[in-house]
Amino acid sequence: MGEIVLSHLEGELSALIFPAEWVDLFFLNRAVVVNPADGTSREHRDALLVIPGGTGVRSPFRDHGDVDRIRLSRSTAETFAPHALSGVQFFPALTRLDRATHSFIRAMMGHPVEHRRSSIEDYASEQIVLELAGSVLLEHCGSSWAPGSASSALRDEAMAVIAQRCADKQLNPEAVAKAVQSSLRRVQASFAEVGNSIAAEIRRQRGRLAKNLLTDSRYDVLSVQQIAEQTGFGTTAALRRALDELYGCGPREMREVREVRTPLSE
Repeated sequence: MGEIVLSHLEGELSALIFPAEWVDLFFLNRAVVVNPADGTSREHRDALLVIPGGTGVRSPFRDHGDVDRIRLSRSTAETFAPHALSGVQFFPALTRLDRATHSFIRAMMGHPVEHRRSSIEDYASEQIVLELAGSVLLEHCGSSWAPGSASSALRDEAMAVIAQRCADKQLNPEAVAKAVQSSLRRVQASFAEVGNSIAAEIRRQRGRLAKNLLTDSRYDVLSVQQIAEQTGFGTTAALRRALDELYGCGPREMREVREVRTPLSE
């Protein structure tokens, strides 16, 4: 979908670079890491590194190592952890969610080359990876890590819920407020502080998901109606209105002008 890259990396990890448009989640099988919290350097296994790319980001790796990586576009990562992706974060012990995510991406990368997945299987797999990676970011770098007011923390938590569940047709402002265990009035007020609304954010996230499907030729097998249903809009009219508002064109026009997409795995 142009937002996820899976890689197994083995070798001189200190030579890695971290472009600004990406956020990397590294699952360490074996690697020497400089802990950004105290500057100590030692070999770690079964640990997690979150590295937001950018100018001047120095590799925390030393020497050779063996890691698995999920690379997300920064815009996607920030829907889960908007204010916490400003520096390298190291977590020396994997949680149960981390282990499940690591196991799933290893299984994805372990598919034999001759195994051809259907477009629906590709879509489902990518959505699972996106939700798992987003949940890992939310667990480690979510609103509880973010500086700012209680209102901004509440908004961040609500945005993460929306990013994870935007394809659900039942998701609405009331459901978001219930998910973050707050009143609808408080959550609406937290969005109003930044000139946004819960409904607009749901529409934006659904539009982003629809754009990914429409600009990826693998999903040409899906009709516009199917994409409307898969992305939570429900109807082609609602999909068309949202895309016109967000991107200034309709679904068919979006399919006609392809963007260069990045494959799921390297």
